[in-house]
Amino acid sequence: MDVAHSCILAAKVFQKNSKMKNLMMCLALLFVASLGTQAQTTAATSTAQEATQKLTQFYGLDEEQQAEMLVIQERKLRNLAEIEPLKASNPSDYTLKVRSIQSGNNASIQRVLNEEQTKLYRQEQQRLRTEKSNFYKTLKTNGASQQEIEKKMVEFELQSM
Repeated sequence: MDVAHSCILAAKVFQKNSKMKNLMMCLALLFVASLGTQAQTTAATSTAQEATQKLTQFYGLDEEQQAEMLVIQERKLRNLAEIEPLKASNPSDYTLKVRSIQSGNNASIQRVLNEEQTKLYRQEQQRLRTEKSNFYKTLKTNGASQQEIEKKMVEFELQSM
């Protein structure tokens, strides 16, 4: 807020010179936009690190696996961010792309895991399939429309990624 306020004050000082005014406003907008981008990148990195930490605890990942898992999680978050506009503009494409990202993410995770960890991974995937099936049945029983069910199922899948 202080930075934006300072930019506005600076723009007022240069108000007499329209070229300088335009330049200052452009610089102020670029600065504010860069702060937003930096905040998003930091948040995504933090989220990827949190997900990696949870997976590390669950599977007992070593340092090399942790580094690979962090890359996988960052890629997943980047891919999800890229398709976010489709959520409102084209929900069916959004759903397909979420499932594609999930499939790729799962394959990448499996490649990182050793034999014992893969057994645990398969058990977890089975548990998630059962949970997903139960959730679907509950939605259906409660009379949700197919569109509502699809939306809720995508949300469920995003939470389980």
